[in-house]
Amino acid sequence: MLDTILPWQVVTSSVTYEDRWLRIRSDHCLTPRGVQVNPYHVIEYPDWVNVVALARETLQLVLVREYRHGRREVVTGLVSGTVEPSDAAGATDPAESAARRELCEETGYSAGEFKRLLVSYPNPANQNNLVISFLALDVVLGGDRLLDASEDIEVVLAELPEVMLRLRSGELRMQAMHVAALWSACAHIIGSDNLTAAAVALREKLVAALGVT
Repeated sequence: MLDTILPWQVVTSSVTYEDRWLRIRSDHCLTPRGVQVNPYHVIEYPDWVNVVALARETLQLVLVREYRHGRREVVTGLVSGTVEPSDAAGATDPAESAARRELCEETGYSAGEFKRLLVSYPNPANQNNLVISFLALDVVLGGDRLLDASEDIEVVLAELPEVMLRLRSGELRMQAMHVAALWSACAHIIGSDNLTAAAVALREKLVAALGVT
């Protein structure tokens, strides 16, 4: 048994596919035990973002419904997207810039306060990117939506405690990274002491719905 877990050695590496969305890297690897792994395919994506957005005053959760061709289903989820090179221009946090842009483009909502919830790996086995999740507070409707030509997105307002109950019961399915962001947002709201009266009411509903003691 190895005393420590060591990285694989990359003997050779080549790009076997590339377009505007992703790049596939095919590596010839050698493990610390001397096992040859060839080829090992890695999908190189830009970093992703998603947003748990709560509407001003009502604190309703802003969700989107859209067709997802991988599953060939219409799926409900959070606002999400890719960190693009333009998001870094003049921004101290390109991920937050991307999250703000995606929120406005997909829903027409904008927000003054973004809180970074967590950074996670979408699939570290064969992807190289990160996903950064944000909590957006006091979002207001007023911007112009800017959808891609292939996008048809329905904006849905929902009660956060109800969404969490539906996820837990299996009635509602979402992308796993969106579920992680939602649970992180709930933990933030439940554990925060600096809340508005409306947010305190939301916290009480979350505590009751999730059985938190």
